[in-house]
Amino acid sequence: MSKDRKPKNDIPTILSRLKRPKKAVITAGMPYANGMIHIGHLAGAHVPADVYARFMRMVIGKDNVLFVCGSDDHGSNSEVAAKKQGKSTREFIDEVHSKQKATMNRYSISLDTYSGTSKPGNNEKNIHECQEMLRKLHANNMLEKKSSMQWYDNKLSMFLPDRFVQGTCPSCGVEGAYSEECDSCGATYLSEELINPISTVSDGKPELKETEHFFLNMGKATDEIIEWLNTKQRTWRKPILQEALGTVKPSIIFSKEHEENYKSFKSELPKHKSRYAPGKMVVCQFENTSDLNTARTAFAEKSIPNDLNNGWSVRSITRDVSWGVPVPIDLDPAMKGKSFYVWPESLVAPIAFTQTALEEKGLDPQTYKDYWTNPEAQVYQFIGVDNVFFYVLMQDAMWLGSQEETKRQPVKGELQLTDIFSNFHLQVDGKKMSKSTGNFYLADELIDDDKMGYSSDQVRYFLSILSLSEKASNFDFEVFKQRNQFLSGPLNAAFEKPLSACHSKFGGIVPEGKLIGKTEAETLKIVQQYTNFMQKAEYPKALFALENYARIINSLFSQFKPHDD
Repeated sequence: MSKDRKPKNDIPTILSRLKRPKKAVITAGMPYANGMIHIGHLAGAHVPADVYARFMRMVIGKDNVLFVCGSDDHGSNSEVAAKKQGKSTREFIDEVHSKQKATMNRYSISLDTYSGTSKPGNNEKNIHECQEMLRKLHANNMLEKKSSMQWYDNKLSMFLPDRFVQGTCPSCGVEGAYSEECDSCGATYLSEELINPISTVSDGKPELKETEHFFLNMGKATDEIIEWLNTKQRTWRKPILQEALGTVKPSIIFSKEHEENYKSFKSELPKHKSRYAPGKMVVCQFENTSDLNTARTAFAEKSIPNDLNNGWSVRSITRDVSWGVPVPIDLDPAMKGKSFYVWPESLVAPIAFTQTALEEKGLDPQTYKDYWTNPEAQVYQFIGVDNVFFYVLMQDAMWLGSQEETKRQPVKGELQLTDIFSNFHLQVDGKKMSKSTGNFYLADELIDDDKMGYSSDQVRYFLSILSLSEKASNFDFEVFKQRNQFLSGPLNAAFEKPLSACHSKFGGIVPEGKLIGKTEAETLKIVQQYTNFMQKAEYPKALFALENYARIINSLFSQFKPHDD
């Protein structure tokens, strides 16, 4: 193309630049099956995912898009909540699930399926996918068996998660401290240091018992995860990349007393970043494991003791919970009675949900592979920012660790690594939502006629203009009312006036003609902005651009009055 020739810039050209996967799955963070949908769920996961699903259907056709989600049924939370209500776990979960699904429908969350990890019809698929994942990870030596001490409730004959054990903080003496951390003073400590531990489930005194579990060694996939993340530098949200890369990049830690010695050869080390850490320590973070090993050799030559700073990399992947996906006995008979930990299970669950959605459409469930194992397809996942560790690092390690060859990126036929959109927490009246402070709202409360009586579209619109992709944002009811006035006024008019004029004056057909003034340029601009922002799920920017375009439309109608001719 000649340097003097500008690239063509019309609507078909703009639309041709859109990234169009052949197939797309959209998922949203899974609500626990022990409570109702609140507005934080909608704001951080379900409304953003729904908007994206609608956009992708428009871009590549609804037959090529699946929007799937479901309740996170397994684990101690559901089991304990059911016990407290005197119900069976199945009965309790079914009641909660039914209410959650009704709320999703009331907010027009256009899911192809809202299932549940234990829901009949999906449960079998979920168990199969989870157990196959465990088998592949075990075959590739990604799992290690370790012993640990965990709280056991003798009254209920069950192991307890740390959050179900409280006592007196050994640091500040406050009551109600958790097993290994105190929310009051921020101290962390060993479980056995907690004073007067009490089970919050039975009120009995729990004891620490030894138990064995499989642990996932995510560190074995370090370089491959870094390679994948580096391809997302221009497309992913900064908080995701900063947290993920800041965690996964290999690092060592050493005492600050050796800092001067370290500085004497710092420039000779591979590229790295250093920072101070609690306890008068220094952390050095490197770009890959090869550079880390080179550095450790240099530290040894300089007689500087150091340790790997890799606490993130090994996590338990099984639990002592009866209500869960059983660990296959063929892996290790000693693991009989253990279950798949709910967090890694929640990563695998959307694969089963995809199969269920296809089955409900009368299609072959095994065509889920066209969505999950095809490099020309794409999976987009919407989650809370505090879940980045699981959906990026743990999921990537599991996907890579389940491959035929683990030391490379996925190829066709293997689970493809997914795109992640994270959102910060929704605040209400400037504070974290809390039932005790009275600023906690269930999603239904805002639209129930006998309560607040707003429409679901009003709530969806307001949640979509909050900048949750960048920072924690506030649901301020006064601002909400102001935005509703704009929604029902100028924005509504910008749609209503052209449609009304087209039908009343031109028989419902837009006549041929030349656009007035800067209208053509502004129209091209809004199409370009809209497609760019929507691909990145930057909804506030897209909506503010549309609002500005609406003002232009209203101004033109006020000036030329085509509806009055």
